[in-house]
Amino acid sequence: MSNIRKAFENGKAFIPFITCGDPDLETTAAVVRSAAENGADLIELGIPFSDP
Repeated sequence: MSNIRKAFENGKAFIPFITCGDPDLETTAAVVRSAAENGADLIELGIPFSDP
Protein backbone atom coordinates (compact mmCIF):
# COMPACT_ATOMS: atom_id res chain seq x y z
CA MET A 1 0.00 0.00 0.00
CA SER A 2 1.37 3.44 -0.91
CA ASN A 3 1.98 6.14 1.69
CA ILE A 4 -0.65 8.31 0.02
CA ARG A 5 -3.26 5.56 0.28
CA LYS A 6 -2.30 5.03 3.95
CA ALA A 7 -2.80 8.76 4.62
CA PHE A 8 -6.44 8.46 3.48
CA GLU A 9 -7.28 5.23 5.33
CA ASN A 10 -9.60 7.16 7.66
CA GLY A 11 -11.30 8.94 4.77
CA LYS A 12 -9.54 12.27 5.21
CA ALA A 13 -6.02 13.58 5.65
CA PHE A 14 -4.31 16.70 6.96
CA ILE A 15 -2.19 18.07 4.10
CA PRO A 16 -0.67 21.49 4.79
CA PHE A 17 0.62 23.55 1.84
CA ILE A 18 4.00 25.18 2.41
CA THR A 19 5.53 27.70 0.02
CA CYS A 20 9.21 26.83 -0.42
CA GLY A 21 11.68 29.55 0.49
CA ASP A 22 9.23 31.84 2.29
CA PRO A 23 10.82 33.71 3.98
CA ASP A 24 13.98 31.56 3.57
CA LEU A 25 15.00 27.91 3.11
CA GLU A 26 15.93 27.41 6.77
CA THR A 27 12.44 28.47 7.87
CA THR A 28 10.88 26.23 5.22
CA ALA A 29 12.80 23.24 6.58
CA ALA A 30 11.74 24.06 10.15
CA VAL A 31 8.08 24.43 9.14
CA VAL A 32 8.13 21.09 7.28
CA ARG A 33 9.62 19.33 10.31
CA SER A 34 7.10 20.97 12.60
CA ALA A 35 4.18 19.97 10.38
CA ALA A 36 5.37 16.36 10.35
CA GLU A 37 5.86 16.32 14.13
CA ASN A 38 2.37 17.76 14.66
CA GLY A 39 0.40 15.25 12.67
CA ALA A 40 0.55 16.18 8.99
CA ASP A 41 -0.34 13.10 6.96
CA LEU A 42 1.21 14.49 3.78
CA ILE A 43 2.98 17.80 3.08
CA GLU A 44 2.53 19.72 -0.17
CA LEU A 45 5.48 21.90 -1.13
CA GLY A 46 4.89 24.71 -3.60
CA ILE A 47 7.10 26.94 -5.67
CA PRO A 48 6.22 30.63 -5.46
CA PHE A 49 5.15 32.21 -8.76
CA SER A 50 3.12 35.08 -10.07
CA ASP A 51 0.33 34.76 -12.61
CA PRO A 52 0.94 36.99 -15.61
